[in-house]
Amino acid sequence: MKTDTTKPSGHFALAQQSSLSRRSLLSGIAALGGAAALGLPSRPAYAATTMTWMGWQGYETPITAGTFLKDNDIDFQPTFIASNEEIISKLQAGGVGKTDIITMYFGYLPLMADGGLLEPIDPSKIAQFGDLIPQFTGNDAIRKDGQLYGVPWNWGSLPLMYDPAAVPAPPESWMDLMKPEFTKKVAMVDDPLGNLLIWGTVVTGKPMGTLLTRDEMKQVIDTLIEIKTKQARAFFASYGDMADAFARNEVTASAIGWEAVAVWAKAKGKEIKYTIPKEGTGMFMDCLCIPKDCPHLDLTYKMINHIISPEPQKIFATEQSAGITNLKTVPMLPPELAQSYNYADLDGFMKKARLQPVPPTEYDGNIATYDDFLAEYQRLQKA
Repeated sequence: MKTDTTKPSGHFALAQQSSLSRRSLLSGIAALGGAAALGLPSRPAYAATTMTWMGWQGYETPITAGTFLKDNDIDFQPTFIASNEEIISKLQAGGVGKTDIITMYFGYLPLMADGGLLEPIDPSKIAQFGDLIPQFTGNDAIRKDGQLYGVPWNWGSLPLMYDPAAVPAPPESWMDLMKPEFTKKVAMVDDPLGNLLIWGTVVTGKPMGTLLTRDEMKQVIDTLIEIKTKQARAFFASYGDMADAFARNEVTASAIGWEAVAVWAKAKGKEIKYTIPKEGTGMFMDCLCIPKDCPHLDLTYKMINHIISPEPQKIFATEQSAGITNLKTVPMLPPELAQSYNYADLDGFMKKARLQPVPPTEYDGNIATYDDFLAEYQRLQKA
């Protein structure tokens, strides 16, 4: 899922929004996480320090590459997720006090801080914080009450993926997926916020597709249900499953995407391309965060500094076709990758792919809340 120049169009002071209620944290998101919230790696019976991590498939690349784990005698235990909400569910289901590090979409940080799920981060212990993209480190949402809760480390967009062998010209609009040639050929992924980041704008025309009225939110889910029941081949559990489906020639386009899908499909011998249609798309900026009562705090800071250093950032960018945040890494990237993410004009890129907040937590009589979104999204899951 993935989903914040001085103040781009996607810049919102989320820290000023009302806190997420305990009911929302314990029941709303958990309802989406379900059984995935159960079970965290247990410590094996040997002397190495076991460090637990949660994030998207492929996000462990800068940690496992090179000799960092060996040099620090770490037994690395990753847990892969299918959505950001799973991390919250897992922390609530016993992960607090047992988890060392997580990666999280920036918009959730204030909510998680309010819910007591995160430790504040001491920026003085992040040696390369000043080398990171200022459009990201200056975003209000990674701070709450003056404390830092996330270190931006990677970013990207949610483009429309398509198979050039079956779709010669890239679709100009997301709504092109409703055309007959895509019937039962569309890939969807069960990524709650990711779907809203795209289709909230497509359906309503609003640049912030997460800030909708209740009626608009219902219209968005109705549209996604129509795609799921009429056009979709499957509602995949993960982006990896989507890549596999492209590789098997089961799907020709997607209703949600991620640049990494093209990398995974290529590894299976299938070329996939991606495009940002005229309506634009969502953009994500993921942060490294320290869960509450982190078991190995000093080692976690060391891991964060390693992940955002130039060489691991280069490895992650090149192997996962990902956007990275350390500006000292950009000259090290292949030219085509640097151009793809338009590091030379991030403000311009962020007009097409927008960073957006999560829906608010308190109803103001106009904008639908996060609870409203979760209730609507469950209609899509059950359709």
